[in-house]
Amino acid sequence: MFSTFAFSLSPLNSTELMPFEIKYESDFYRIEVDAANTLLRATWLRNVNDREMITGGTKLFEVCCDTKVERAIAYMQALGALNPEAKEWMSTKFYKLLSLTPLKKLARILPSSLFHRLSLESVVTRAEALGVTKFTVKNFVDQDQALEWLVE
Repeated sequence: MFSTFAFSLSPLNSTELMPFEIKYESDFYRIEVDAANTLLRATWLRNVNDREMITGGTKLFEVCCDTKVERAIAYMQALGALNPEAKEWMSTKFYKLLSLTPLKKLARILPSSLFHRLSLESVVTRAEALGVTKFTVKNFVDQDQALEWLVE
């Protein structure tokens, strides 16, 4: 699916291959970190229920704390519409937790389905309205644009 290597996001050497180390993996979620570039890659592997969303989000918080990453890219294409419990937790708790980490930028690659994309976008919109997001979040449908934005 995704390679264990990705192009480095270092502005000084954008063609150097850097390894990502798997920090967490389950049947529904994978978190990988490129420590040299303080970059995290999180991939949802399938649609999830609210319990799995909370588990994955909590693991992401823990990895961000442990590794001190400043930039993250979340591959969310496999997610469908979130149920109300998952949306509530993400907008009121998850983004608040991530704001306690060194994270500065989060690029989210959303599903191509407009309905599912809007469901996921509404979570960030609510979190920002509540004032719990202390880092920049931007949504994308294109991975290259997301990676470009992360290195700006």
